[in-house]
Amino acid sequence: MVQAFPYDEMATYLLTRNTSQRCYFLRPSKELREAILYCIADAQAQHPVQIHAFCAMSNHIHVVLTDPDGIAPLFVQAMNQNIARYVNCSLGRFGAMWEGGARPNYCVLPEYGDILDKIVYTLTNPVKAGLVSQHHLWPGAISSVSQIARGRITTKRPNRFFSKTDDPTILTRELILTQAPGPVVMSPEDYGHYLTRRVAEVEESIAADREANGQKWLGRKECLKINPFDAPTTKWTPFTLNPKVSSKHEEARKAWILRLKRFRTHYREAKREFRAGNREVPFPPGTYAMRVFWAVALDPQL
Repeated sequence: MVQAFPYDEMATYLLTRNTSQRCYFLRPSKELREAILYCIADAQAQHPVQIHAFCAMSNHIHVVLTDPDGIAPLFVQAMNQNIARYVNCSLGRFGAMWEGGARPNYCVLPEYGDILDKIVYTLTNPVKAGLVSQHHLWPGAISSVSQIARGRITTKRPNRFFSKTDDPTILTRELILTQAPGPVVMSPEDYGHYLTRRVAEVEESIAADREANGQKWLGRKECLKINPFDAPTTKWTPFTLNPKVSSKHEEARKAWILRLKRFRTHYREAKREFRAGNREVPFPPGTYAMRVFWAVALDPQL
């Protein structure tokens, strides 16, 4: 049974979604890259969230986002559905493209520093995997530091899968990239310089370790040759537990875990009463499905 999870307003997450059997269905190509960018932008246009960074690796996707209205699952559902349908269409396959039996993992980032850390983590994913030496060389869908500093990526509606249209409002979509929310507001230039420095430090550290171990990069050209039906040979245990909160500060991490436990207690009690016929029972803040689809009341005191 899937346990309830609080989707709080203005919460920031590191979203992670894996492909089925870890297959390389999201392997980089120019066509798929453009399609993923459009799917993200289209979902954002329908269900506005603040996107800070993203990276589509060959068998999983990361998105760092802030959810102003507590509707992140609507954005994620729209994004994932179109990506999966496009991939299946382009590969001539059927069935689940994303990991079956598991929902996207939302890892809460409670503090400003935690958000910045995960932005850097997301951008350097291809480098850590030994694929390319710098994040902007990754030929898949990724928000480079320069694009983040500009604040937007103009995406084009793919010719494949999506129905033909002359509607100019959906022929292109603007994928809006925003700064990490926090106490410090930088100019776009300063924010770009800050991320450039942080990302470069990680890239240089990884490069030094690989050189010391005699490891080579796969390289951009070889990345484009990845077979979408291959998968890593390393052992994989499906349905393993995924982190629900990430923070370098133990107090912040423990505080959010306590918040999660309290939420689930109040949610179970409210759900029990609701099923018993009490349609006026209030639910705790962070309630998603019952609020969006059943319009239940929320009690901020819970």
